[in-house]
Amino acid sequence: MNVIIEEQGLRDGFQTLSTIISTEQKLAYIDRLVNAGIQRIQVASFVHPRLVPQMADADELCKRINKKEGIIYSGLVLNLKGVERGINAGLDHLACSISASDTHSQKNARKTLSEAKAAFKEMVKLAHQNNVKVRGGIQCAFGCRYEGKIQVLHVLDMVKHHLDEGVEEIALADSTGMANPQALQDLMQEVLALAEDKPVILHLHNTENKGLANVYAALLAGVRYFDTAFGGLGGCPFIKSATGNIATEDTVHLLHQMEYETGIDIGKISALSKELESLLGHELQGQLYKLWNKTDIKVV
Repeated sequence: MNVIIEEQGLRDGFQTLSTIISTEQKLAYIDRLVNAGIQRIQVASFVHPRLVPQMADADELCKRINKKEGIIYSGLVLNLKGVERGINAGLDHLACSISASDTHSQKNARKTLSEAKAAFKEMVKLAHQNNVKVRGGIQCAFGCRYEGKIQVLHVLDMVKHHLDEGVEEIALADSTGMANPQALQDLMQEVLALAEDKPVILHLHNTENKGLANVYAALLAGVRYFDTAFGGLGGCPFIKSATGNIATEDTVHLLHQMEYETGIDIGKISALSKELESLLGHELQGQLYKLWNKTDIKVV
């Protein structure tokens, strides 16, 4: 069985770093991720550089990518201006994402939920007019640090809203890391039924140390697409106590142990995480990269 991993380290991973990663470094990371077997990479977000300085080079970066056939290079957009920038930067796949939480929506996108839903329609329309595929995202789908529990029926209504707008994919994000395996499995089964033949992607954060348990629950529900970030990088600047994504190498290692196929070379991903650790001067949240290539430890 195959599982598809979308690497989010360049976008979700880098956006909270105080150390600015240069455009040249980012381009090198993209090439190395592809060489490691990654088929999908979210390379940047098109947001105001004052709010997220790490993404100030998003337009230049996307224009300079050495694109390989069969690889999806995408960007995150939160408004119509972001869609315009993504199109002009040459991307043919955009993640248009809004929050299930009204409070988070106002902090993250400066829009109420109703305003965000109306804007989403225009974003998808513009993308499709320019032959750009859209991944319709729902942030805080499993809980909000400001509002608490997000009702299942509300999330399902948002999934239906996205599908009605004609998105090519659906993505649910546990932006706060509040999901638990049983609730996640139950919800994802319903989302998969609604989406029918369209890919359903799960974006998991490991804030409460339940990330890989939630991967297992999602696999049981039938999910076969996951977002990860090498080294366990990541976190949202607009969510209290947000921490990193599930680590690419940790997730792929678990999948391989369970005999799922990903096509990803764990060693090459671990090497990237190790190098970034040296660059930043502190350990990353991922675990497996710390074990990889140690001669006195077996990793199987």
